Order: sequence, then structure tokens, then C-alpha cells
Amino acid sequence: MSYLFPDTDPSLPTLLDALDAARGESYPLLLSMRRLRGDMLPTATEILDALAREEGYQPLGANWIEVPRRIALKILTHLIASELAYPTEVVTTEQATDLATQFLTLFNPPARYFTNGACSGPFAVYDLAGEEVLGWRSLSAAPFDNGVIVVNAERVGMLWAEDAP
Repeated sequence: MSYLFPDTDPSLPTLLDALDAARGESYPLLLSMRRLRGDMLPTATEILDALAREEGYQPLGANWIEVPRRIALKILTHLIASELAYPTEVVTTEQATDLATQFLTLFNPPARYFTNGACSGPFAVYDLAGEEVLGWRSLSAAPFDNGVIVVNAERVGMLWAEDAP
């Protein structure tokens, strides 16, 4: 897409290395960031779909679920701390929260947070209207995939996991 450009922020490789080191032998997480440029940017969901396509995922269009930042943090903390298919802890909650916060702070306010639904976890996921989110729509061919995509005026980024039972 003509409005997505490489993000050369030097903190990105450091964050990716920290995520990989923390998760050790578990499946890796996808960290993908792009800078946004253009006079007339498309809608947020079109930007999300463009990034998903660039990463080889299925776009969700109107099925993206916008969540508050606090819910995005919970989703990402769970995503980093454990497996999607099994309740196995891979990273302590404290370390996972720190890594999730590092990702979210890459986006200056105002930012918007989106997910594909509630895949697993010990907490409920609520959208911006306060409605509980039940189930999820897969972006991949994996039995389980989940994550958060964040967009603001300058960049779009995703932290995503695919897991198989």
C-alpha cells in the first residue's frame, strides 16, 4: 500500500529480541510496524487490513473489534505470558506486562486498539461500548491466533501469535 512504509525505529529490534528471549522455547510472536504517510489516509480498518495482508494474514474488514487501551494491555500481557492453546505460563505476568507496555508506548495518543476477539485467557474482553467479546475470527490458518493491532496518526503495528493445539 502506498501509505505503509518501513518503520526504522531502533527500539523495534530491541523489543523483538526481548520478546524472543523471554518466550524462549515457545512459539515466536510477530511484531510488525509500519509508518503511515500520505495526505489522505484511509480508514483505520483499511490500514489494519493492509498491514494484515502484508504479513500474510486474512483481513477482517468490519470484523475488527476496537477495544480500550486497558483491554489491549490485558490481551497482550496474556499473549506474551502464556500459550494460546494451553494455560502454560511461559513468561511471568510482571515481565509480560512490561513487554506489552513497551509495545503500547510506541504509539503516541490518540491511538486506537483492535483485536480479532477473545481467543483465550483468564479475563473477559470488552469492546469500546462495554460489550463482552465472545469468540474470535482467525486471521491465519492456525487453529488459534490472537493479538492486538494499534494505529495512530504516525504508525500502525501488530503484536500477534499463532498457536496450534
